[in-house]
Amino acid sequence: MCLSVISKFIRYSSVEVVYKKHKFKAFVADSLLKQAIGLMYRKSIGSNEGMLFLFGRPSYYGIWMHNMRFSIDIIWLDEGKRIVDIVENAAPCRSIIGCKVYKPKKPSTTVFEVASGIVRKLDIKIGDKLQFNA
Repeated sequence: MCLSVISKFIRYSSVEVVYKKHKFKAFVADSLLKQAIGLMYRKSIGSNEGMLFLFGRPSYYGIWMHNMRFSIDIIWLDEGKRIVDIVENAAPCRSIIGCKVYKPKKPSTTVFEVASGIVRKLDIKIGDKLQFNA
């Protein structure tokens, strides 16, 4: 069964992620299957939504934009929920061949994906901290 079909049946829990006074409803990708699918096949994501990838142990987790329909900002966090790297406006790719994998400059335990432009709009920077219970 292909991922596009499977993605329709997966249910995500959600948590509130807070940056300063801005609150996001974040869908939690806490299993390998949920992490593999991520935001693939969705039509959009709202300015108050995101996807939180919980990996557990520090590493250089790569994100790619295969089968995505919209651009996103990617935020990597360390164990203390502090931002260690950011990629703005990561664009979708349609082909596996040449589809860029975005990796952080420092190890992370968590990745937070938000709509493209949110990092700039909220002035999110490396070293800032997010708040959430997950």
